Amino acid sequence: RISSERRKEKSRDAARSRRSKESEVFYELAHQLPLPHNVSSHLDKASVMRLTISYLRVRKLLDAGDLDVEDEMKAQMNCFYLKALDGFVMVLTDDGDMIYISDNVNKYMGLTQFELTGHSVFDFTHPCDHEEMREM
Repeated sequence: RISSERRKEKSRDAARSRRSKESEVFYELAHQLPLPHNVSSHLDKASVMRLTISYLRVRKLLDAGDLDVEDEMKAQMNCFYLKALDGFVMVLTDDGDMIYISDNVNKYMGLTQFELTGHSVFDFTHPCDHEEMREM
């Protein structure tokens, strides 16, 4: 009976240790993302995974294009493009997953780029528009 209690306690301790290590890994991963600290420190595990996958997809897309643009100039141009568009920029996968949304999306949709990134655009659009969007 005593050994059974010890096994249970040992199992609980091992599970607690695994959860603690997992939380630490997610914390570190969240802080590796190119996000403000106040955003990355408040993400749940599912959001960390969703944003990490989207970030990796964007990196893969940009690496495929092998773009060589100065960061400062690129940032200035992005600002000008968004003002000229009077809208926001969204990059989708072939399946309709939003892997990049400009941060001014909040002005138009009332949702932050972090809330939308990694989700399917079809979750936020009217079903009547889905076929037309798939054809783009």
